[in-house]
Amino acid sequence: MKASLIKAAGLAVTLGFTVSAAHAEEPIEVKLSYNQPASSAAWQEVMQPYADRLEELSEGRLEVVTYPGEVLHPVADGFRAAATGITDVTSAWPVYQASSFKLFHGVQLPRALPDNDLAAVRVMDEVYAKYLRDEYERLRVKLAFNAVTPGYDIMTTTPVNSLEDLEGLRIRASGSTISDIVERLGATPVTMSITDAYTAFQQGVVDGIILATADMVAYRMHEVGKYNYRLGVARVAIPHAINAQFYDSLPEDLQNVFAEAGEQAGYDYSRMYMRLTERALEEMEKEGVTVVEASDEDVARVNELLEPMWSEFVENNGGEGSAAAELVKDLRAGFERYDDMSEEELTTLQDTQPVEDLR
Repeated sequence: MKASLIKAAGLAVTLGFTVSAAHAEEPIEVKLSYNQPASSAAWQEVMQPYADRLEELSEGRLEVVTYPGEVLHPVADGFRAAATGITDVTSAWPVYQASSFKLFHGVQLPRALPDNDLAAVRVMDEVYAKYLRDEYERLRVKLAFNAVTPGYDIMTTTPVNSLEDLEGLRIRASGSTISDIVERLGATPVTMSITDAYTAFQQGVVDGIILATADMVAYRMHEVGKYNYRLGVARVAIPHAINAQFYDSLPEDLQNVFAEAGEQAGYDYSRMYMRLTERALEEMEKEGVTVVEASDEDVARVNELLEPMWSEFVENNGGEGSAAAELVKDLRAGFERYDDMSEEELTTLQDTQPVEDLR
């Protein structure tokens, strides 16, 4: 009888360990939300591969549950959603919470980031690690990965063939630096989220939008606006965030999985935009959109109008010798260092010398 009890107790302990081990091996759920739908190129070419990479690199220890199409929250609420646990990973863009940032606005100054799409991500990573990380993490998030839009162009419902034609037009802008640029170009900025822009454009609340050409088609703006004035005036930083509490709860090896998956995602974003810009211009031609490349005279005039933004940014954020002044120097140096590099050179650089201290 005593032996039977001992055996039973041993079996119970064994089963207990087995159940505990099985419980310990259950995958950690990662909620991944995004503003664009599952049918979008951004989801299919960037976000879904990123989710797959998290699962593969973790060997199944992370299980990503996806929520495309603003199911969990609107894009403008990215920081709040990530910080409060509504989601674990999402797009969290400083442009929609401009008052919470100072130095971050520097990367959206006119031509602050290289014209080369992959180089722009490299420079963004470098200045983020050195200058911007504290601002971002103050909102209770960690960086998933950096991404940047292509240079912004202007689509309108009335012909724009030169800078003078923008005078007085109401142009939808995302806020902060981009709204300032619109105003300095002679138009009237109307700040709103991208998800509200189509209806406003369609109903005549605005006369145009300032946006990357690729996104004009992605958000169907070319159905309303039939004139695209290509300025490439500034890029917008669109980093993606991880809930800080969730990230900090992970063991170090899974934190490294997020780092490795994120390294690829930012470059996937740039390659996607390169393809989408070409497709967008083809689609615009089919739909009868008039595309006008800004003349050399207009480009020179734009540079003249916007150049004071650089010195004003430094002056408003501590003046000479400040972090803002050093950021400006590093942005200009990064532009010169990387803009002429080939895709192969930049990919090799990323593989062999990834930027550290991003999170």
